[in-house]
Amino acid sequence: MHTNEKIATLRKAMETQGLAAYVVNTADAHQSEYVSDFFKERAWLTGFTGSAGTALVTQDKALVWTDGRYFIQAEQEIAGSDFELMKMATPGYPSVREWLLANLSSGDLVGMNEATLSQKAYEEMSAALDKKGIKLQPLPSLIAPLWQDRPALPSAAIFAHDLEYTGMTASEKIEKMRAKMAEDGADASFIVGLDDVAWLYNYRGGDVAHNPVSLAYALLTEKEAKLFIDLGKVDKNMQNIFHKEGIEVLDYKEAASALSHLKAKKIALDKGLISYQLFKSLPSSVEVLDQTSYVYLTKCCLNPTELACQKAAYKRDSAAITRFLFWLKREVKRQAIDELQAADQLHAWRSQGDKFLEESFGSISAYGPNAAMMHYAPSADHKAQLEAKSFYLIDSGGQYLDGTTDITRTIALGPLSAEEKTDFTLTLKSHIGLASAKFLEGTSGYYLDCLARQPLWQHYMDYKCGTGHGVGYVAGVHEGPQRFSKVYNPLPLQEGMHITIEPGVYKEGKHGIRLENDYVVSFDREFMGDRFLQLEVMSFVPLDRDAIDPSLLTTQEIAWLDQYHQQCYEVLIDQMTTDEERADLKKACAPLL
Repeated sequence: MHTNEKIATLRKAMETQGLAAYVVNTADAHQSEYVSDFFKERAWLTGFTGSAGTALVTQDKALVWTDGRYFIQAEQEIAGSDFELMKMATPGYPSVREWLLANLSSGDLVGMNEATLSQKAYEEMSAALDKKGIKLQPLPSLIAPLWQDRPALPSAAIFAHDLEYTGMTASEKIEKMRAKMAEDGADASFIVGLDDVAWLYNYRGGDVAHNPVSLAYALLTEKEAKLFIDLGKVDKNMQNIFHKEGIEVLDYKEAASALSHLKAKKIALDKGLISYQLFKSLPSSVEVLDQTSYVYLTKCCLNPTELACQKAAYKRDSAAITRFLFWLKREVKRQAIDELQAADQLHAWRSQGDKFLEESFGSISAYGPNAAMMHYAPSADHKAQLEAKSFYLIDSGGQYLDGTTDITRTIALGPLSAEEKTDFTLTLKSHIGLASAKFLEGTSGYYLDCLARQPLWQHYMDYKCGTGHGVGYVAGVHEGPQRFSKVYNPLPLQEGMHITIEPGVYKEGKHGIRLENDYVVSFDREFMGDRFLQLEVMSFVPLDRDAIDPSLLTTQEIAWLDQYHQQCYEVLIDQMTTDEERADLKKACAPLL
């Protein structure tokens, strides 16, 4: 069915429901960033496959919103359809809510899928629309009856994440959460985030590509710990483990009934994650404490075991990427290689590593102009041939039993123009500007973000995304609450937080450059009664000296680069497998001048 046919069919369903507009978000019942194929209703309707976006259909309009990472990709994927691109956080483009208020009339109904609409979004949008007499109507999905070849719900089995990787038993984690509940006077806590539930109960799954999680909820009371999950995913061994840890396993669909019969006086939950459909199951007698999950705010700081494991994973991962980049710079001059073949080669090397599970996201393997699309991915039908000139960008990561990795390198495959070298070096300066920061304890990433942007701003350039994000532990590659971003975030950076730094330059039709390393927030020193923190690097892949214009770097920046390359050499030398690789590493890590 063509996109325009889907729009027409949806409009007929809207008429039946008396809807003036229907909004399709990008979410599952847990508000996950990445969702299983079953939940990709917006992608099915619009043809736009990016991980973030919202579609809106009326009887005469079809609009799709997305953020700056996907502007170029979305334009290409919706071309030829009636959908129009709405650029989020861009002057001249209203938000979804603003558009509804400006274009609908009093008495109009706006529909949304009650299973994927969060309670918080429902309350906020309802409050805004009500002022104009417009009503938000949650209802069963209108897409579901139209999507004839819809993928099945995921059914991957879960597996134990052992103590050697977690550092704490599930029962210990549960008691830690109960202590936090007691501090707030809550006698129950409902956990919705898939990564939170998996971390709390020390298991991992396979329901979402590249994210080792499973569709599940957790309910804690003062004496009980419940897991709601498809029972077919839990074998006898896992049942025994859960029983030993005091966890009762119930079917996923029983969560609504459990909430409706809850005897607690006060429950802590995150309205931003729980669906409208599930939230309405709660008895009116139960007081709701709306707050970020206790689990989410705890696991954002790696414990000593997790940190040691994460560092070990990065050392192995860095070796795979470094070997791949050395190979690519040589072989692009000898044989035909396209973007997909390059990504497959990296996957082959990474998958040979110890404790490897899967990639942590689909690799962004992009040559030349394709790299200007921040989340570009090659396919069998769309893949560029690499040439011995210009830039190649690879943004990739791995899921290992002992950690989650995410790193980006842009390399010169041959001669570069002056503009390309300048843009690469400015990106490097941006990275160093933040990576070398010392900052007062209590500082948030919001206040540090400009340290990375300043070198680019000086040349009137910017990148339309955050500078860095938190990374989960054997979980989602994007996991907060920590981040470097222009979007306000009051949460201070804390010791043990895993976070990326990834500034870039993106010029449509020319090239894209991104340089990403991963860091852990660590203690630096105490001075005059103040505690100062720093960013300790965990990923060790040389930065391509063939793309650097040394004249643009300060003495301090060159010193940072030389020190980083010395660290790379020490970490990687014993993991290089041939004399050729060892020679490449020595050259790549030599002092710049």
